Amino acid sequence: MDDNKHRAAEELQFPPAKQSLLQRAATRGKRIRHRIEQARERSKVVDVGFTAIERDSEIGGGLLAGALAYRLFLFALPLGFFLVSTLGLVAEALGRDPQEVGEDAGLAGLVTKQVATAAGGSSNLWVALSSFFLLVYVTRDLYRGFAVVHALAWERSAALVKVPLRSLGIFDVCVACQLALVALVGLARNESRAGGIAALLVATVAVAGIWLTVSLRMPHSTAKWRDLVPGSLLYAVGFLGVQVFNVYVLGRVLESKSSTYGTLGIAAAVLLSLFLIGRLAVAATVLNATLFERRTGHPAPA
Repeated sequence: MDDNKHRAAEELQFPPAKQSLLQRAATRGKRIRHRIEQARERSKVVDVGFTAIERDSEIGGGLLAGALAYRLFLFALPLGFFLVSTLGLVAEALGRDPQEVGEDAGLAGLVTKQVATAAGGSSNLWVALSSFFLLVYVTRDLYRGFAVVHALAWERSAALVKVPLRSLGIFDVCVACQLALVALVGLARNESRAGGIAALLVATVAVAGIWLTVSLRMPHSTAKWRDLVPGSLLYAVGFLGVQVFNVYVLGRVLESKSSTYGTLGIAAAVLLSLFLIGRLAVAATVLNATLFERRTGHPAPA
């Protein structure tokens, strides 16, 4: 009986080669961790970075970004119907080709095709009205999603999150301004490449101001507007990167491989872009909360 137990215990043990490999991996991991700790002691930037990563992990930053992406997707659906139907009505009123109207507004080729097919129908007005009221409803849910992210990052609790009417109105204006900036950048890019680059840089500064305005309407402990500037700059630069990625990578891949990837490829690209925006929003919020806590020395309430 004892021999059987001893033989079973030996079978559960790793072979000498695997044991050596695991030991080397464990030793290497300890060395890397020791170097990281030394780097955090020497550099405040490195320490802030790792502290923000730890804070992001504590609040489940990846899951929060996924939740924001889902709400952004629900927001994009009625927004797409509203834009398509509205541009169709504008094209009909101006007597122009609806696809030209979409291109002048800086929309992608896939959207302009939808504008072309939707224009000229009497149902456009009803689609525009119904999508507008649905857009108002999902915008409130989107605001609450961003408010929950800020509350968790700053106060580690979202139990007292509310949706004030004034804050919701300011949030709506900020969202509309950011969408208008994207359209204006598209218009400038269609005119000339240099103009598109210049417009993109100007829009980046404007996006930073928009995110700063949004952050002031969200839970942010006792922080002042100056304490929210770093996260606003991070969001603006990151949003610039997402836009460049969408236009010059995702857009070209989808246009050249639309017959290969089909609808699922387009949906995956849209969800990827929305997830990147959600991840960026979480990272900007966590950065502001981390820097404020380090500067004041007062940890956020649990």
